[in-house]
Amino acid sequence: MNKALIDYLIRLYAIIANLYPLVFVENIKQFIRQFLNKDFTADVTNLYMVQFETYYQHYSEILKESKDSEFLFDLLEKTTKQIRIDLPKKYRLQIIIRLLFFEKFLFKYHPSSTINSSQNLDSVLLSISSNLNISDIDYFNCKAFIFEKLLDLSNKKDLLILANKKQFSIDVSFIEKSNFSGQVYFLHIPSINTILFYYKGSDNLKLNYQSIFPDNIYVFSKGASIKSELSEPVYYNDVLRKFLSESTFKLNFDIKDLEFRFKNSNNGIHKLTISLEAGQLVGIIGRSGVGKSTLLSLLNGTLYPQKGSVLINNYDLYIDKQKLDGLIGYIPQDDLLIEELTVFENLYLSSRLCLGNLTDQEITEKVYNLLIDLDLYEICNLKVGTPLNKFISGGQRKRLNIALELIREPWILFADEPTSGLSSSDADEIMQLFIDQTIKNRIVVMNIHQPSSDAFKLFDKILVLDKEGYPVFFGNPVDSINYFNEKTESFVRSVDNCSNCGNINHEAIFRIIEEKKVDNIGNYIEQRKISPSSWHSYFLKEIAKSKATSSEKTEIPLVKFRKPEKIEQLKIFSKRNVLSKLANNQYILLSLLVSPILALLLSLLCRSGIDPNGKSANYIFVFNENIPAYLFMSVIVALFVGLIISAEEIYKDRKILKREAFLQLDKKSYLFSKLSFLFFLSLIQTFLFVLIGNLILEIKGMLLIYWLVLFTTSCFANVLGLLISSAFNSVVVIYILVPILIVPQLLLSGVVVQYDQLNKYFISQENVPLVGDIMASRWAYEALVVSQYKYNSYQKNYFLLEKEESNTKFELLFVIPELKKVLGDLRKDTDSIEDIERKSRIEFIINEIFKLNTKFPFEGISKLRYSEFPNQTWIEVNNYLNYVKKILQLRINDFNLKKDKITYALLDKLGDYESFSSFKNKNYNSKLSEIVLNRTSFETFIKQNNKIIRKIEPIYQIPDSKVGRAHFFSATKKIGNLEFSTLFFNIMIIWVMTIITSVLLYLLFKNKSL
Repeated sequence: MNKALIDYLIRLYAIIANLYPLVFVENIKQFIRQFLNKDFTADVTNLYMVQFETYYQHYSEILKESKDSEFLFDLLEKTTKQIRIDLPKKYRLQIIIRLLFFEKFLFKYHPSSTINSSQNLDSVLLSISSNLNISDIDYFNCKAFIFEKLLDLSNKKDLLILANKKQFSIDVSFIEKSNFSGQVYFLHIPSINTILFYYKGSDNLKLNYQSIFPDNIYVFSKGASIKSELSEPVYYNDVLRKFLSESTFKLNFDIKDLEFRFKNSNNGIHKLTISLEAGQLVGIIGRSGVGKSTLLSLLNGTLYPQKGSVLINNYDLYIDKQKLDGLIGYIPQDDLLIEELTVFENLYLSSRLCLGNLTDQEITEKVYNLLIDLDLYEICNLKVGTPLNKFISGGQRKRLNIALELIREPWILFADEPTSGLSSSDADEIMQLFIDQTIKNRIVVMNIHQPSSDAFKLFDKILVLDKEGYPVFFGNPVDSINYFNEKTESFVRSVDNCSNCGNINHEAIFRIIEEKKVDNIGNYIEQRKISPSSWHSYFLKEIAKSKATSSEKTEIPLVKFRKPEKIEQLKIFSKRNVLSKLANNQYILLSLLVSPILALLLSLLCRSGIDPNGKSANYIFVFNENIPAYLFMSVIVALFVGLIISAEEIYKDRKILKREAFLQLDKKSYLFSKLSFLFFLSLIQTFLFVLIGNLILEIKGMLLIYWLVLFTTSCFANVLGLLISSAFNSVVVIYILVPILIVPQLLLSGVVVQYDQLNKYFISQENVPLVGDIMASRWAYEALVVSQYKYNSYQKNYFLLEKEESNTKFELLFVIPELKKVLGDLRKDTDSIEDIERKSRIEFIINEIFKLNTKFPFEGISKLRYSEFPNQTWIEVNNYLNYVKKILQLRINDFNLKKDKITYALLDKLGDYESFSSFKNKNYNSKLSEIVLNRTSFETFIKQNNKIIRKIEPIYQIPDSKVGRAHFFSATKKIGNLEFSTLFFNIMIIWVMTIITSVLLYLLFKNKSL
């Protein structure tokens, strides 16, 4: 009890004792001593009795000297006004209640005992009440109750009667207890949330192990219980709930024979059978590692038991999950707030995902109301920050986390360590939040690690878990220590369960449970006196005494939780993602500057192109030998930046995703929101990169093509980054994987190591090796290089003509001569037809003739046989080759004329040769053409597998494969008889890779255990 309150009471008692001297002062002292003995030790009681004596003697001496009691009334008024300043209403009303006790028990035989009869005590107490700003309703209700005039109560809803059966005609709340003798009358004072009671009867009742005397007024404090030898106890929470409950809806939560074990372990949850009812606050306590969080996961449906069932109004939680959707709420121990968002935004966006049936305006109003209720409205526009980089306090963070679940009003709420890491005052506020939920007839179950005595007594029931997950007690916390002491035949220590002050030390439970045996010498040993399994056996016997519950299914309470449609979820996820990113200035700054900075750095380093003939000292694009390197590094930048911005996206949301998985929100919508944001960001990043890089390097007319290729590449990297973000649970592993993923893209791009120089087990002379085909860098780099050569403003005028010319020259200068040479060797060959070399020559000739036949039909094609090559066939083939050679020679001359015609047309358009030369220098790059035309190699072709594999001018070569494969730098790709440009085909391939990776991402994310 508050010290100031006692001091003022003692002073008031001393004043009133002097005002009414006909009341024996010894009776007053006896009353005060009995009142103090209930709450204080003998030493403290004696101290206050001395204080009363001092005040009493002091006022008596003044009264004798003045012979006028008016100074006492003045003193009374001054004292009460000072009380009004110093004490809150709760304590002021308690003073009035104590004074009314005083009046009832000391003045019932002296109703007119005054000095001058000018004022009786009723009017004095009413004056005191008025000075203390106590409402008349509260004063007269307390007076009517204390003086047992129940019909004078202004509101019968504040009255509750406990008895064997209802025998009263007045409309009041009632608690029926079988075998209960007499009646207990309770009065609830809502303004200070205090309950008074008195007993009428002859039974031996106890209040927290202290005897209750009939007709005495008692305060029914938190955690208290009234016990009878013949009836079940009545607890404070049961009585309070009767006064405050907003709903009478029947809700039962039954756990029947529930069992769960971890693999290859005895740890888990051993057989558990308990029943919870609407309006109960249930605490789960136990040492660390006993399975408290595991039990919550079983009860909320996120973990499935091996045996047993969990029933809600007899609907099975694991079977009827759809019907029970939204009925259960879960508040994990982890912080679920998005640090970049404000308090309001966190709660609002979470509400949008839970209350799909409400409009934005209704949700906004609901959010503000809840923020006001939780005392968070004043900080609603503050960023929540992180637990380390704080903008709001730890208690406010915890309340906001709880609000995320309370906003959807679940009927059964589970909370995992909601008070951990909080101060005692913050923890008390959190406990009050949960009590408010039970008042609404909801069930609240929470793990709690180190509850204070007051918090411990707030629970209606506690479940105690011992090592390995053995349940060992379920019942009222006030009874817990007695239960364990009875089982061990020990005495209850006053420090563990104080009958005077009501303090309960929950640690005593663990001390009793874990008590060790002693050896012959007297030393404690590791073995317990009572093992966890033995405690569990006691528990099962106690549970067996409980009444069996009905198996009939009853109506499920109305649930306000409604998931929005999937498209609406996508919008909400996207909005949340965008808002959180926009609120992070560092993220926005880095994301928007990384590409321009890299483009600036890369392009400036690569800007090296001066006329080697010394005609000009200015930069000239045609002479820049770093353009291929710039294109390659552009691809790597797109991959790297795309990976970096996405690699942590899912990982950092992992705690929030646990809750959203519990709410069964659509995972596809979440992924699409991430992808859409990342793709948009990559669009901006790649555009800025290309814009700046091409501007500095003076790359003309390729902005759209470059951007399209790099954007596509970056999108692939985004999805790949999300994949590793989803696959791994460590940010260190994720960022180690980024270079591991980049290195193969570097190595197998065809730039760092040429494909025909790879390990012999991987190379392919005809096409890009398969290890290259699975690299996005290969497709992107090839698309950029080929496009730069093929589509630049200068070369695009000549490309198709030069392609035809190149293929014609290759056939004329290399294919025909090689065929004639082999044909000649075959004519001279006198070996057997079985000779391997002869067969090889025949196969080579036939293979190449078939190729030529597609352009130059050969009438004798049907006569060609791999098994034989008669003289007549030789003659026909030789004649055919001569015929083809003549045609090719004629075409060569024609190509020169056509190229000259194009050149003249350009000269006419540009004006003169100098302008033409400048035009070429600004669009054509010598180093790039050297690469795509393979000018650095002296090898024009090779023979492999009895066919010619071309090595010269690969960009002009038409691929043989009809499944999309081709040599490096091919300008076209084939699918069947359809031919596609490399730019289009490569971009499509990267998008196919992106889609495949997206499917893998979804499958992994969908099935991932969060």
